Amino acid sequence: MPFTLDIDPVVFALGGISIRWYGLVLVLAAVVAFRLALLEARRRGIADSVVSDGVIWVGAGALVGGRVLYILQNELGMIGADPFHVLMVWQGGLSFYGGLIAGLVALAVFARRRGLSPLLAADIAAPGVALGQAIGHVGCLISGDSYGTATTVPWAVIYRNPAAMAPQGVPLHPTQAYEAIALTFLFVGLWLGRRVLGRIGTGAVTATYLIGLSAIRFGLFFLRDEPAIFLGLKTAQWIGLGIGLTGLAILVAIVIRGTSRYTISMEGTQS
Repeated sequence: MPFTLDIDPVVFALGGISIRWYGLVLVLAAVVAFRLALLEARRRGIADSVVSDGVIWVGAGALVGGRVLYILQNELGMIGADPFHVLMVWQGGLSFYGGLIAGLVALAVFARRRGLSPLLAADIAAPGVALGQAIGHVGCLISGDSYGTATTVPWAVIYRNPAAMAPQGVPLHPTQAYEAIALTFLFVGLWLGRRVLGRIGTGAVTATYLIGLSAIRFGLFFLRDEPAIFLGLKTAQWIGLGIGLTGLAILVAIVIRGTSRYTISMEGTQS
């Protein structure tokens, strides 16, 4: 029997600004990701202050990138009527991939400024980011954002609150929950396997995260109510393919580099 969800996306209003579950869950997700990054950075001998500064860069980049891509894809016409609409992040409306790409760029720039390897910085951040994204999708589930297609599966979700972004009274695939669960498994794999991946080389954790993320979202977008743009695939699936291939390229480069170093080392020993 489908689950009924009748939660007001607005928790309370403060000074004329609506505080939404979506925003509160995003704050919780950011805190969890930050704490995990701190733990991993300490294990690698990197100061807490570096992580704290990096979070500001990544957070700002992710918010700007996520909001800009969402507006370009979904609400460009609203900017003419209300230019300040682009700033209303608390109302929901962030592109996952826009935030991811801009956040990675911001992290790379920050790492270079601090004399760190961008791949090392990404390895430190990746497990926490995966769990943070999983938590963030709980906010999407409450608000009705990123909803799935209509379905008859017994675990479907039906939205009843008129303020939700999803269609009312229609059993839908809870794709937000699917993604939260899948990303949680990805986090567990990255966290428990980070030392093993680290022995492969710097960047292996990041590459595994990108490949896993791409696979999860590529599959789930077949259940998302969005139009295909080319060869039956949707915009996010094409972006995801690019991200997954990037992760694969990073992993292959790491393995080749490691093999080359091992070969040189063996030749030097023999000589």
